[in-house]
Amino acid sequence: MSDVQSQGPAPDELRARFATLERVAILFTLSDNILRALARQMRPVPVKKGVEVIRQGQTGDSMFIIASGRAEVVVEESRGHYITIAFLGAGDFFGEMALISEEVRSATVRTLEECLLLELDRKTLYETLPADSDAIIELTKLVDQRKETLPNLIARAKMVAPEQAASTVAVYSPKGGAGRTTMAVNVAAALSKQFPGEVLLVDLALPYNHTALLSNLVPTGCLALASQAPAANFEEAVLGAILHHSGGMMLLPAVLKPEHADLINPALISQAMGLLSNTFRYIIFDLGVQLNENTLTVLEHSQRIILLATPELSTLKDISDLLNIFTNVLQIVPGRVIIAMNNKIAKPVVGREDVERTLKQQINVEIGYDGSKADEAAVKGEILVLTDARSSIARGAEHLASMIAGLKPDDAKATGGFAKKLGLNIKV
Repeated sequence: MSDVQSQGPAPDELRARFATLERVAILFTLSDNILRALARQMRPVPVKKGVEVIRQGQTGDSMFIIASGRAEVVVEESRGHYITIAFLGAGDFFGEMALISEEVRSATVRTLEECLLLELDRKTLYETLPADSDAIIELTKLVDQRKETLPNLIARAKMVAPEQAASTVAVYSPKGGAGRTTMAVNVAAALSKQFPGEVLLVDLALPYNHTALLSNLVPTGCLALASQAPAANFEEAVLGAILHHSGGMMLLPAVLKPEHADLINPALISQAMGLLSNTFRYIIFDLGVQLNENTLTVLEHSQRIILLATPELSTLKDISDLLNIFTNVLQIVPGRVIIAMNNKIAKPVVGREDVERTLKQQINVEIGYDGSKADEAAVKGEILVLTDARSSIARGAEHLASMIAGLKPDDAKATGGFAKKLGLNIKV
């Protein structure tokens, strides 16, 4: 070792390493002194674009923290067939399974651009951190979690292959105030109870998006902004904009601001649908009231359409006209349409028989009057399917979800769940 190497990193380099370690979540509990000790001991590893830093099936005793650059995590599910399961950026880390459990690498990590990595080996870890430190405890928990979730994630990725594209469902009403967004959120949440991590709710209610607000989520990206990324990074940008709800569903906002709505067009929607259909089991679209090209694109490509009606004469007239458009213009067969009647008042003047007679079509699901529950849930950021299973909205959403999944309610309870999609936060 040269004299320069034995003296450790220069002050500027040490500060840069320290700043990188400060962004690593599992190291938040460490004192500054221990972080600086780690920063001095870690080995910088510059890596060119397209290099496999670790390979699935190999042994190792190091984890790596990304100081700069981007990488992807891939799993070889069959010979020569790789599935990308995560993207990593500055502050992310990988390889902790081999570091803690001494097991072979469970995935391959490949650089997407030139990267600077900080390598932490097992010897340095245990010499620098106390054995009972929170950081080691968190790493151990993470390794146990990865052991349980990675096989299921691979199995789900194999199941949702291009030849098994997602079922797409559009939730639409020609009139505002029909409870469309509330039902879209609750139907997505109901499906996610059976298929956690495999249901994506896309908020295309332009120009104002409210699904994130009703789900108590704070969006940081959207489809519109993803469209501005370089073509090579479009997939990463879209996946990076997806929000994870604790109930198991995923959410993709179309816009963050009303002015972003101008960026949404049929070509972008089709491109996103093509990408996402190979990633999720179900994609639910919350559509705005306007019957524009964006809305028509989704309606034409959806396997099922939940048409939300309220027992009001004006709404029924609009829906009757819409059903004629579905049949005669869009050539959407009636079997693809699920009509749900949402009672917004306690005693509607127009009853179910009147609605069915006017529409000349059966009401598939009737949602009882739920008082102020929807508004109260919105204020609290709660989803009734997850917090109040006895509410009329929750029961209606469960019924709709069982129809979409082709299951009876009792069958749905017995199916069990699937692996949660870990998305961009997956660690290896």
